[in-house]
Amino acid sequence: MKKILSVIFAFAILFTFASCGTTSAPEETEAPEETALQGVSAPVDILNTVWASYAEEEKFFAMGGSPVAPVDGAPGAFDVSDVETLAAQLVCTGDAVAMIDDAASIMHAMNANTFTGAAYHLSDSANKDAFVAAMKDSISTNQWMCGFPEKLLIVSVADYVVVTFGAADITETFKTKLLSAYEIAVVEIEEAIA
Repeated sequence: MKKILSVIFAFAILFTFASCGTTSAPEETEAPEETALQGVSAPVDILNTVWASYAEEEKFFAMGGSPVAPVDGAPGAFDVSDVETLAAQLVCTGDAVAMIDDAASIMHAMNANTFTGAAYHLSDSANKDAFVAAMKDSISTNQWMCGFPEKLLIVSVADYVVVTFGAADITETFKTKLLSAYEIAVVEIEEAIA
């Protein structure tokens, strides 16, 4: 009888230990891209984050947005329905325009060729490579006035694409700040503009 009770007791202990695991539903976790882009609901949020990381002595005389809604000294939202201004100021033309649903800009206030930066939200993230290629083509074939920008930089950040062109040193500083702000950022194109 003692042996039977001992065996029953041993099984009871075994089942007790086996059921000690967590029985609650697993916690929902955010995808890495969602976590990395917390606080970003529009392209202007990316540019504001980068601009805010500049020390005062690093900042240049800047303006953002579009002519109908200019922002002095900071990035601003850009009206993507104004296709003509989008092409003239940000060199976003043709096929590229059809792939975006939101944009923002920051430019050197004295000369856009010194620095122009734009962030775009892709209406379909599957179009990222096509958008990058279209922007590279548009910028490399642009007819520049008041001198050539030195460098082109295109960086993807999930379903956003950031495009900058201008002086090499200003573009490099922007790239460093952008990559520091967003770990998931990927440099798609970085090259001299010939």
